[in-house]
Amino acid sequence: MEAIRNFVPEGLPVSVQVIGATILLGIVYSLFTKNRPWPSFPVVSVRGLSPRKSWMYHGHEVLDEGSKQTNGRPFQIMTGTGPKIVLPNKYADEIRNSPELNFPKAFSSDFFVNYPGFEAHKQGLTHDFLLRDTVRLKLTQSLGLVTGDLVDETISTVDDIFGHSDAWTTRMIREDLLEVVARVSSRVFLGEALCRNRRWLDIAKTFTVDSFSLSFIMRMAPAIVRPFVYLVLPHSARLRKSVRDAHTLIVPEVKKRKAVVDAARAAGEKPPKVADTLGWMYDIAKGQDLDFVSGQLSLTMAAIHTTTESTGRTLLDLCEYPEVVQQLRDEIIEVVGREGWAKTTLYKLKLLDSFLRESQRVSPLTAMSMNRYVEKTMTLSDGVRLPKGARIAILNDFTNPEIYAEPEKFDAARFVKKRREPGQENSWQFVTTSPAGLSFGHGEHACPGRFFASNEIKIILCHLLMKYDWRFAPDVPKPEPHVFESIISVKPDTQIQARRRKPEVDLDNL
Repeated sequence: MEAIRNFVPEGLPVSVQVIGATILLGIVYSLFTKNRPWPSFPVVSVRGLSPRKSWMYHGHEVLDEGSKQTNGRPFQIMTGTGPKIVLPNKYADEIRNSPELNFPKAFSSDFFVNYPGFEAHKQGLTHDFLLRDTVRLKLTQSLGLVTGDLVDETISTVDDIFGHSDAWTTRMIREDLLEVVARVSSRVFLGEALCRNRRWLDIAKTFTVDSFSLSFIMRMAPAIVRPFVYLVLPHSARLRKSVRDAHTLIVPEVKKRKAVVDAARAAGEKPPKVADTLGWMYDIAKGQDLDFVSGQLSLTMAAIHTTTESTGRTLLDLCEYPEVVQQLRDEIIEVVGREGWAKTTLYKLKLLDSFLRESQRVSPLTAMSMNRYVEKTMTLSDGVRLPKGARIAILNDFTNPEIYAEPEKFDAARFVKKRREPGQENSWQFVTTSPAGLSFGHGEHACPGRFFASNEIKIILCHLLMKYDWRFAPDVPKPEPHVFESIISVKPDTQIQARRRKPEVDLDNL
């Protein structure tokens, strides 16, 4: 060890030493390890390309081809970080709560958690209870408490970003929605002061995009050159700076919360109630010295990425199916206009709920879900053996005609009708998980924040629907999605148009 230190120039910053050590270890690791396909599972490729390139550039085609070749049996894909076994949808219920399968470990190699800047991803691997329990035990149980904050911040943010012009204006809709979702989410995550802090909002938006983009690019690179790719890409420098600046902003807030709680406990009093996730995280930690900044970045990253995509996709569907707009407005006028923003209001917006779920069904963010890491070799009910150390995922099943009548058709009221069937009232909600609806995962590792995300999306859409008209930009081709591996997302340069309208109900003063 002393010999290694002798090679390090004296006075070299610790951060540079850490980055250098990470790169060196990455090179050594890539030289001595190689991810090989698992035996007994066919590896799928298409168009004469290698399995790895097939997956990167034609992921959906690979999944379709794999299902056809194996006639509904498991098969294998070669991702940029190694093999992954793809299981047909029929196994979703069987594996959903299996103790042999680990959820956080399934993503450890995809997001390069040992590289500086990926601390938020590593937090989910080493202390996954912090985010999970904060959301499940605190945030979800406090949805009624935070609704007012969500509405208040939505009113302010929508007006600031989309303005009051009654002329058609072209919007870069993904960028606009990133700002909306970052502010509205941060109101609940960090409180009113930080949710409008310009540097924090920039971190909340760019950290999510940079971490996913950098991960995608590094997965495309051969393992041996990934450390150099990491070093030269601007994304990595931005990520590291975002982490540093987040510490500067959040640590003082953590100290304030800690002082208040400690003082109350020292006086034998009950600590005051809090209504943001920063305070809840401190409570969940129960005195453990955890990285609350990484916890906040992890929460922000997950919420902003998925919520922005879902809301953006829904707005594009409103432009594609304008006949639905007035139906949704009529429901908002009736429900919100009558009941205001009461605790049960959002649940009663059943057509909007159905529209959101149908949008996810027709344009899912990903073709696979329920990613897991096999901790212990396990045998499924039909004899399929999943080897220890394998990564697995379940195929979505959104076009099954036995479940969805005319699956190729977009039916905004599809799930309103399904919920009217006997015993099905709660089976087809936007947040409901099942093998037929894996957008939020399924089982004990289903997304715990889906209830909060659903409420947030509905509140934002109520304001966007009632206050603005929407359409595709004239004389511009309809937006095409960005596709990488199995993921479909709204392109950053996607344009649609909006104009202010006079709402039938004053949502700002209910």
